[in-house]
Amino acid sequence: MRRKMFPVTAVATLSLAATLALSSCVVLRPGVSANEAGAEQGESHTQIVELPESVRDKGVLVIGSQLASPPLIFQQDGGNKIEGINKDIADEVGKRLGVTVAWKQFPFAGLIPAVQSGQVDGGMDLIGDTEQRRAAVDFANYMNQATSPLVRRGNSHDIKSAADLCGLPVAIVRGGVQLELAEETSRACVAEGKKPVAINQYGAPGDARLSVQAGRDAAFLGNTPVMRYISEQKATRSIFEMGGEATYQLQPIGIITAKGNREVHDSIQSALDLMRADGTIAGILTKWHTEDLALDAPAKEAK
Repeated sequence: MRRKMFPVTAVATLSLAATLALSSCVVLRPGVSANEAGAEQGESHTQIVELPESVRDKGVLVIGSQLASPPLIFQQDGGNKIEGINKDIADEVGKRLGVTVAWKQFPFAGLIPAVQSGQVDGGMDLIGDTEQRRAAVDFANYMNQATSPLVRRGNSHDIKSAADLCGLPVAIVRGGVQLELAEETSRACVAEGKKPVAINQYGAPGDARLSVQAGRDAAFLGNTPVMRYISEQKATRSIFEMGGEATYQLQPIGIITAKGNREVHDSIQSALDLMRADGTIAGILTKWHTEDLALDAPAKEAK
């Protein structure tokens, strides 16, 4: 079945860019990050934890984002309109906490420093929950990110999964988690007597996509929701398609808050917990055709 299209956005936007819970009000929370610190968030709120008075008095929860990661978060109408999964989730969090949400733009590398310095109340983007990041900030997770191959339309190499990348040049973004998948795949290829994957690293996602478009690389291993978005948009679907439906490297992503700002974290987490329990998050993910990236969803296996 053909996957439905996402809402259309400008090509430029593509960059083409625990818990302070009440002991009687918690249940086990699935989908927490698989690291030692993540065990602290093993319980789920069953009622809202109010924001601290300092935030309630302002009436605004300020969230930092690079605002350029469709379909998670992106700008339209020359920056006058923000859309995406993160926007929908943040708006609902704000509604349940009794505040509005304001967005402040930062480069991705500046999000954690902005949260730590108090320039924003939280950060929300494609921020993977890792042990290293948990040492710097707290996470309130709401969905998974994953890795999938993006290929040139026509899929001349017949790539349906990572296992089909043996002997082929593959693009990844330097510093991304996809390097681990590419290296593991390459080792598996060699173990089976096949040629290794030729891994080419690029400084930006746009450069990696252009290398696939030009035929220099057979596939781009990137974030699944973004790869799907590119393959389904009117502006780019004639150029790219998915290299199969398999997903790899499932990893929770979340709203980050400063370590010393536990009250804000617990308030946000309580809203997300209730949104998961009543199906609100599931509905948002379905709206954006990313329901398979729910926190408790299994990875899609190659067929």
